[in-house]
Amino acid sequence: MLKRKQMKIVKMFEGLSIYDFQSQYSTNESCIDLLVKLKWGDEYKCKNWDHTKFCKTKRCGKKRCCSCGKPESETSQTLFHKLKFLIHKAFFILYFISTTKKGISALKLDRKIRLHKRTCLLFKRKVMAAMSSLFTYKMEVDETYIGGK
Repeated sequence: MLKRKQMKIVKMFEGLSIYDFQSQYSTNESCIDLLVKLKWGDEYKCKNWDHTKFCKTKRCGKKRCCSCGKPESETSQTLFHKLKFLIHKAFFILYFISTTKKGISALKLDRKIRLHKRTCLLFKRKVMAAMSSLFTYKMEVDETYIGGK
């Protein structure tokens, strides 16, 4: 499920042109740095015991709790958990989904990002499901007319 912190990612893309986006998030490291900043901010907290001391690991963005020794990935409990493709391509999918007015098909994503159509479709569904779970709409109808001649 997309948390409010990750919703900031989608909001950040709205004002960016494709050139600005590409200059900021064209590498995996820049995307991981953004996820680390959004997930932990200034203070790391262990998800198991709420410890604040951590040790860095060899992998970029991954941290290990010094007290319990359990590692935690920057992508765990996010949309990007267990991705089989590069994270900057997932950011591009998010960018195209959030900036196109009428939506974008999986086939267009396939052509733009050079991923398989099925992969784009499944990740797009994951994003759309997470976004729809955040928004609940209450609808009121004043006048309705059902039926016809």
